[in-house]
Amino acid sequence: MTHPRRDRPAAALLAGRRSRRDTVKLAAAGLAVPALGLGLPRPALAQDETYQVAYLTPGLNVPFWLYLSDGIKQQAERDAAETGAAITVTDYDSRNDAGTQLQNAQDAITAGVSLIILSPTDSSSAPTVLELAQENGVPVVIADIGTDEGEYVSFVISTNEQGAYEAGQVLVERMAEQGCDAADIAMITISQARLNGQNRTRGITRAIEEGGGEIVQFLQSEDYTRAEAQTQTSDLLSANPDICGFFTQHDEAALGALTAIEESGRAEDLVFASFDGSPESVELIRQGSLVAASMQQPVLMGRIAMEVGLQHLRGEEVEAETSVPTILVTPENLADVEAQLGDTVFPVEAGAGTPTA
Repeated sequence: MTHPRRDRPAAALLAGRRSRRDTVKLAAAGLAVPALGLGLPRPALAQDETYQVAYLTPGLNVPFWLYLSDGIKQQAERDAAETGAAITVTDYDSRNDAGTQLQNAQDAITAGVSLIILSPTDSSSAPTVLELAQENGVPVVIADIGTDEGEYVSFVISTNEQGAYEAGQVLVERMAEQGCDAADIAMITISQARLNGQNRTRGITRAIEEGGGEIVQFLQSEDYTRAEAQTQTSDLLSANPDICGFFTQHDEAALGALTAIEESGRAEDLVFASFDGSPESVELIRQGSLVAASMQQPVLMGRIAMEVGLQHLRGEEVEAETSVPTILVTPENLADVEAQLGDTVFPVEAGAGTPTA
């Protein structure tokens, strides 16, 4: 079956299996959620039940994917402890290259994996990976980014558009407080060939336009590094000296952009907000350098993707799509949400072998 791929309201997507539904509701309510499936009966399983799981990630140089991988492994360990199943998870680093990700998929299939959890390098390249997996009878759960087309078991996605909109609203408010009549901004985005990137851009654009401003220029990330973002930000500031605000769509861009903003001497008058979250981003919010960040919950997303995949392997019915809320973090509410951030956003505890080819 080809499933819908766009962001949908969380309320319409949280009606699946009780453990997942309750977990996402708790997360949305601002409560820490250590694991899925707590206290729920599991099917009787043979002690020799064995699953090999491949996580195909765009690039482990980006902390977000490390956090999502950690969530996958957390849930695999919990399931193994509860059921006696033997579950191994191997990360395949695609180094932000579609050809490498396709080769990783082939390598994982050759190794005899039971399940692929896929975070595509781009939505346009995902169908080729999905087709290869389908031809070889390997089920796929998509964790973030999305696909232009193709068949898969389930799709776990953040509320990208709403999260970017909420961060954008704070950005507009803070710019108005500084006397900016037109809330014009510049921006660094993730690839706009990714569905999640398109949705983030849609959300921030709506917020800025509602504030009477516009996004005067944006540049897309290619390497997803701080050094790249620092250079891009310097270029954007030079080309657009009259902007009042700046927005970035991923963590490494935020950290690189801040360096460039400080070097430009505009740290005091340029209002800065972002999407995604890391321990370093939290510190920037604590210091007031970031006025807001809509943080995804990659650890929670990984837990859900793993649970859904195991349900499918055991013949259980699963939801076609699960939307995981973002958490809007500001200096004002940081103390209230910080414990949750350390559970569902950025802990890294587990380890795994990581093929790089």
